[in-house]
Formats: sequence, structure tokens, C-alpha cells
Amino acid sequence: MADEQQHQALYRRYRPQTPGEVLGQDHVVRALTGAIRENRLHHAFLFCGPRGTGKTSTARILAKMVNCEQGPTAEPCGVCVQCVAIREGQHLDVVEIDAASHGGVEDARELRERAPTAPAMGREKVYIIDEAQRLSREAFDALLKVFEEPPAGVRFVLATTEPHKMPATIIGRCQRFDFRRITMEQLAQHLQTVAAAEGVTLTESAAQAIARNSEGSARDALSLLDQAGVLGGRQVDDDVIAALLGAPRVEVQHELADAVAVGDARAAFEIVNRLVQDGQDLRNVTAETLAHFRNLLLVQTAPGQDDLLDVPADRYDHLRSQATKFTPAELARVLELLLAAQNDMRWTTSPRLSLELALVRATLPETDPNPAGLIARMERLERLANLDVAAAPTPQQSKQPAATKPASPADDHTPVESTVEPEVPQKAVTAPEERGSSPRAADKRELKAKAAPARADDSPDAGAGTATTPDPPVPTHEPTTGNVDTAMLRRSWPTLIDHLGQHRKMILRALLESATVAEFDGETLELAFPPDKRFGVQKVESQSEDLRTALGELFGIKPRIVCTVRDAVVGGGVEVLVPEVEETPTEEEALRRLHEQLGAVATEKKAD
Repeated sequence: MADEQQHQALYRRYRPQTPGEVLGQDHVVRALTGAIRENRLHHAFLFCGPRGTGKTSTARILAKMVNCEQGPTAEPCGVCVQCVAIREGQHLDVVEIDAASHGGVEDARELRERAPTAPAMGREKVYIIDEAQRLSREAFDALLKVFEEPPAGVRFVLATTEPHKMPATIIGRCQRFDFRRITMEQLAQHLQTVAAAEGVTLTESAAQAIARNSEGSARDALSLLDQAGVLGGRQVDDDVIAALLGAPRVEVQHELADAVAVGDARAAFEIVNRLVQDGQDLRNVTAETLAHFRNLLLVQTAPGQDDLLDVPADRYDHLRSQATKFTPAELARVLELLLAAQNDMRWTTSPRLSLELALVRATLPETDPNPAGLIARMERLERLANLDVAAAPTPQQSKQPAATKPASPADDHTPVESTVEPEVPQKAVTAPEERGSSPRAADKRELKAKAAPARADDSPDAGAGTATTPDPPVPTHEPTTGNVDTAMLRRSWPTLIDHLGQHRKMILRALLESATVAEFDGETLELAFPPDKRFGVQKVESQSEDLRTALGELFGIKPRIVCTVRDAVVGGGVEVLVPEVEETPTEEEALRRLHEQLGAVATEKKAD
């Protein structure tokens, strides 16, 4: 009675029993059923592929095909004595061998001696050797002859997850079938079917989360569903999955990518610490982060090829939006750092340190110890030295707006550090050239506080020739809610994008897809744009009131909007200042620049 009431795992109860029930392996099923119909079935098969993709189940179905009382048939009945015995694992002529525990030469010799004997119960004898790569070299040698010239009425099926470890002499005597990972769409649909049969309510998003976490394995997916059904009390939704698996991995990867995009090392450390506190394996986290940045690189370099990505269709648009925040060179650099960290994790006892170092070097290129990173630091020192030489402004220069662009291309490489003169904080907010050498977050807040009176006194035409125009004074708004911070706004940015689309703000929505929240201090929201999206700065600032309205409706905040453009970073930390096309200056502006750069003084024109 106890055995009859014992719970049976879902992956055992819903193991495929007919060729039509095999999930995601149509190429294997068609080949086997076609061989049965044409009486051309081979004597030895090699089933290889990832775990949980149906290798052993397909081998049992093959045994039913050749032993069914209606057969040999491509559609075994499943109800005859032969099929039932095979399903229950009680058939005398269908022998399953675990090579991990019976992989010695003596076991192989015993199999070779028993193979020529006549079947005791069915039509043919079928030997299923699971984890075949675990057989010893001597065992392979002992089986070689029987594989080459098998006795009549004997079939061999070798199942393995590591076919590269199989001897070529064995592979050459087998028909090889490669089992593929089951797609997330197929797994999610299968989970919905099983859940309905079990009386469990499974939401679509929860099914996709389970399928994504199972990595193409039907057995892993059903095991998670079994566990989630117990945890959720026959009601499995996103909250149950979050409690079972921890924080959604996809959301964590997007948070990390946003932190890298704006150079926020503190946010990267906080995310890693949260993962450690949740008990996540950082080696798996690193592998998932690598996969995420690879997806971003594919979206960036092969737009529209969503078939190259193993992600749900609804996630492709989110990936596309985030990919616009990077250049291909930046993504390649981050991938190189993560690959190096993954390699270090094989030998180190502190995988957390390896991951944190990679993320720090990704967010702060100047910390990269490679020669290219050293060159970047030397160039920065040279720019600072040149700045000190030209740090004494003339009275006329001090009256000019601080955000004026230099005239010559050579001056494009001279950044204005925020510690030189009081007016520089305004340029640190509006000029894209200085993202690469911007101060840290604490210094930024101090500089913004100092720069506030200067902005209030600026004249309407003070921004002539500048890259952006400062926003007008913002009226006092309601106090910021305590749970709205930089990390929360980054996580909720897709919600804001959807909200703007629902309110027909399509231009602002398209522009903000490539923006990343760089900093939010309760009063000022700083948005960072990638180097190739400089045009978006002015357009977003011109529609800042619509953005503030949307922020107020969603989060109850109406901050001042500040837009910046970060510098591109390529190969190991070398900073590249992307030249900006500026409008033709007016005559007064041209004369002012000549006086500023060359000390020239305009003379009156003589009458002709």
C-alpha cells in the first residue's frame, strides 16, 4: 500500500512513450520511423546531446518499435504485453546499463558473451548503454568486434552527453543522432500542458521563467514545476518562481548591463553582493552575463536576426533597446573581460573577486592594467597638463559661457575638468566631451550644488554655440518617495518606455530607448546617451516636460532632467572622443573664438 501511494516525479510520469510524444527531436523521430517502415534499421545507434533532451526515452521507444506485438512498427501500441513491460522496465530482453558504474572490461565481456543468446521474451534484444563515454578503453576494445559484426536480433543504443570522448572506432560503427536543446517556447508550452493535467494553475510568465532556467532540458523543467507546485499550493506565478529561483536572472543581467553602460561601479558591486546574499553560484552568474552581452553584441551587429538568439520573442525588443547603449567595440571589450574572469574562476577559490574585478574594469576603463589602459591614463595626464597651462582665463573669457566648444579639431581632445573653475560644472552636465573624465558621484553632487546659482543667473543667449541648452528653473515638486533611486529607475525604465508609447509620445519613446539612468539624487535625473546618439540630448531636453510628467504619473517624482553623452571606450580602456558636428557659428561668435584662441582683434572695415 505504501508503494502504491508513493509520489512519482513528474519527469517520470510524463516521460514520452510514443514517437509523437518526443519533444523537439523531429529529425531523430523521422529517421527512426522511416528506417522501420523501410526495414532498414541499423544495428547500433549513438544518441548524443545535452541532458534531459530525450536520449534514453527515445532508446526505449525504439525497443518498443522492434518488440511490439503489432510490429516491427513505427507506431507502437503501448498496451500490449511487450510495450507495457518495456515501459515498466521489466522486459527481459531490453537491458539498460549504466556505464558510470558498469564500465569495466569484465562488464563488457559479459555483455559480449550474452549478446548472441536468443531473446527470452521479445522479438529482439536491445542493449541501452547510458553515459557511454564512461566506458573504459579496455571495455570499448572488448565491444568493438560485437559492434562490427553483431549477432542477429541484437540492437545497441549508446547514449552520451560527451560524444567527443567516444573512440572513433565505435562512432564509425554507429549511426549518430544529435539531440538538440528544446526551445523555450516548446518547453513553456509543454509545462502548460503538464500543469493543466496536474490541476496546477501556471501563468505564462512563470512557465517561461522555468523554461529559461532549465536551459533546454525537459527533465529539469518538469522537476522545477514539480517543486514550484508544492511551494505555491497548485498556484504557480512569478512570485512563486522568484521565491524558488531567487531574483529573476534576466532582470539581474539587464541591471548589470545598465551599470556597465554608464560606468556605475557601485551599482555593479551592489548587484554582486545581492547575488551572493541570495546564495547564487557566481560561476553560473558569470556564464549568464556572458550570454547576455553576447546577445547584445548579436543584436547590435546582426539586427533583425532574432533567430540567432535563444530568447523569447517578447525579450528581443528589450535587448534591442539596451544594445543601442553600447558600441560593438565596447561589447567586445566587456566580453573579453568576462571570458578572462570565467577562466580565472576555474582555479581561484574566490570567484566573487574575479567577477568584481571584471565588472570594475568594464565600468571604469582607467583601472584596466593592460597596455592600452596605460596609454589611456597617460593621455588623460597630458590633457590635464595642457589644461593647467591654459588655466588662466582673460576677463573677456571669464564672461563667456563655460560650455562653448573649441574651434579647432586639436582642441577637441582638451577636456575641461570640473575642479579648474566654478563655471565648469555646467559644462560637466551639458558637454559630452567630458564623460570619460567626469568626477565620481560624490564630487558630482557637490559640483551640481555649486553650479545651481550660476545656472539661475545665465542669460537666455548664454548657451550660444553649446552642445545643449540648460533647462529652465523647475518649480518645486512634491517630496521624492524614498523607494525611488537610481537602481529602481533603471529596473523600471522599460515600464516608462511603454507608458510613453501608450500616451503617443513616440519620438520621446524612441529617443529614451537608448538612454540609461546615470544618477538620480532626488532632485536631478541624469540620463546618459551613447556616443552615436548625441542628437538625442537636445531633443530629449526640448521634451523634458513630457518626460517629467510621465515620471510623475508612474513614480511620483518630477526631477530636473539633465542629459549627457558618454565617450566611447574601445580595446582595453582607450578613450575615444567622437567628434561632434556643430552648426556654423555667427559672425560675432567667430570673432569671439578668434580672440579667445589667437588673441586677434577685429578692425573696422574700410569703405570700398
